[in-house]
Amino acid sequence: MSGLSELTSAYEFSGDISVSGVWRPERRNRNIGTSWSGYSKSNDMRIPESWQDKHGNYSMFYERLEAAKEQEATIGDFKLKVLYEEPREGFTYGCTPADVIKILRAVASLSPELPDIIAFRQPTRKQRQQKPVWGRFLYFAEFGKHEGTAIILEAQELGTVLKWSKRMTIEDRAEYERLAADGHPFVETKRHFEAKLVEDAVRNTTLYRTLLHEIGHLAHYHRDVLDDRTALDEDFDVARDLYFSKPSSEREIFAHSFAESLSQSLRLTGEIPFDPLGLR
Repeated sequence: MSGLSELTSAYEFSGDISVSGVWRPERRNRNIGTSWSGYSKSNDMRIPESWQDKHGNYSMFYERLEAAKEQEATIGDFKLKVLYEEPREGFTYGCTPADVIKILRAVASLSPELPDIIAFRQPTRKQRQQKPVWGRFLYFAEFGKHEGTAIILEAQELGTVLKWSKRMTIEDRAEYERLAADGHPFVETKRHFEAKLVEDAVRNTTLYRTLLHEIGHLAHYHRDVLDDRTALDEDFDVARDLYFSKPSSEREIFAHSFAESLSQSLRLTGEIPFDPLGLR
């Protein structure tokens, strides 16, 4: 074998399918027209993580509430602030401040700590598209003059479709099963499981699971950082660094386990479920 035949054979052996100097359309760059090559990066619809007001104060996008109603609640010796942003038409929290306070009173003896702030927040359309959540726990938050640990519950749009791929990770499968147990009416399609958000299911997920899950994050932080008897280190800064160095999956596992334990205790005593209190 000699000449071009030898050259072609050598390229075939090495796995290449082209000959030097010959254009082969099947060897085109597959990244062209995708985000990998920078396509559409100039108009990427991203959510600014922080924002500076006219006084030079910074806040995260989820710490900004518009015309929020304020309410103070006393649970034992503990006082907390409830901030309520009116949901837009077609949206629901699935629960009211009175519902949340009832739950907190019920878990006060079961949880080592309660949050300083409960915030009901209406997300923007962009935030719902890019960072949809049921709720958040903030280890330190500032809502104007109110600051401290906070649990945020976000409004959900009724009729929105939850879509879960049939190819799930172990974590995705566990969350899918939790949502199904909450009453979300999933229907199997060719590639997905889909369910439209309905009021009762949103209530079950937000009030009886998400709220308890976020309390679980606070309980974990209290055990590993705030409680001198169980802290990861006697130095607060070291204990805090050790806590946040844990994988997020480990913190999520603790919160899920804590929430499930709380839920079982509340159901055994008949504390939950209960009819909505007050207007939504």
